[in-house]
Amino acid sequence: MVEIKEFSGLRPLHPEKFCTKPYDIISKEEADELRKEKENAIHIILPKGEGEEKYENARKAFEESKKYMFRDEPSIYFYEEKSKEFSQRGFIFTVSLLDYEKGKIKKHEETREEPLKDRIKHIEATKAHTGLVWTIFRSNKKIKDIMDEIMKKEPIISFPKYGYIHTLWKISDEGMIKKIKSYFLPLELYIADGHHRMRAAYEYMKKYNGKEASYVMIFAASDDEVRILPYNRVIRKIENERFIEDLEKNFFVSEMREMREPRKHEIQMYFKGKWWELIPKDIPKGVVEALDVNILQKKILEPILGIKDVRKDPNIFFVGGKMERKEYERYVEEGNDAVFYLHPTSIEELERVADEKKNMPPKSTWFDPKVLTGMVFHEV
Repeated sequence: MVEIKEFSGLRPLHPEKFCTKPYDIISKEEADELRKEKENAIHIILPKGEGEEKYENARKAFEESKKYMFRDEPSIYFYEEKSKEFSQRGFIFTVSLLDYEKGKIKKHEETREEPLKDRIKHIEATKAHTGLVWTIFRSNKKIKDIMDEIMKKEPIISFPKYGYIHTLWKISDEGMIKKIKSYFLPLELYIADGHHRMRAAYEYMKKYNGKEASYVMIFAASDDEVRILPYNRVIRKIENERFIEDLEKNFFVSEMREMREPRKHEIQMYFKGKWWELIPKDIPKGVVEALDVNILQKKILEPILGIKDVRKDPNIFFVGGKMERKEYERYVEEGNDAVFYLHPTSIEELERVADEKKNMPPKSTWFDPKVLTGMVFHEV
């Protein structure tokens, strides 16, 4: 059972100017460019400054931004991102953090101390949830029918950005809100993206124990309407002269004769100007152990390349999302030694890992497209 709640959202007057990508995928160059626009959420979510100054700047920027925003009556929102090739949709509402504590809002990875501290301080400074915690629920016909019904009505905003049309509907009718609440009550939610934002909201609730602080703003999408793309690895240096021979101990290794997307339990590698196919000789048992990202980590990165902590080791970096093969080849041609190209983790694998209360290896999923930051804020 998951308790959801409507909230009085704070929304921008000009969302096409204000909204931006989530804070954790904005590069320094992008941030510098976005800061040229005064009416942009970047000043709140990625403020300038060092140490405590950064959070004070976030507070000031949030207060300043209110002249570009207005407050709705208590509502639930419905959000769609659509392009010619793909669309996704889901509800924006708040959920009880006590349900997170009880494990009804399930996670599939652990949080790290420094990013968690950063998000807690950000909430303390702004007294708001400014980014969406992205969750999924198992496909449900009643909820899908409500989604279709809502989309027949006139949206409150619709605008293009980052290659998608972003459309928002507002649900303020008490009868419809009650129906949505009743349909979500028996469900469980799975965190797709935003583990640090969720945990930070929970820690803030424990620290301050305010009524509104007991809820966090989320985006909830049906699991059959979201897309996970590959999250690939680039290795800067391979100094092992017997690298291929070492791979052959645990994999069937062969040069690829034609380009195609990797199947499950098939790792593709670009090395020495060639694409290689690596097929594990044995598939481990266990929902986490059998993940391709885990097989890569435990059979190649750790034992052969000595990369134990992929978050800290400077010899590896990650490339997520949709990108041409030539772009991956360019990484190697421009000075790196290898690319590992993976079959994406599936929604079903994510749900099984969360159901078993286990954790995926770091950088296992890349959800695409990202949901915009700034469509609506939740003050606590």
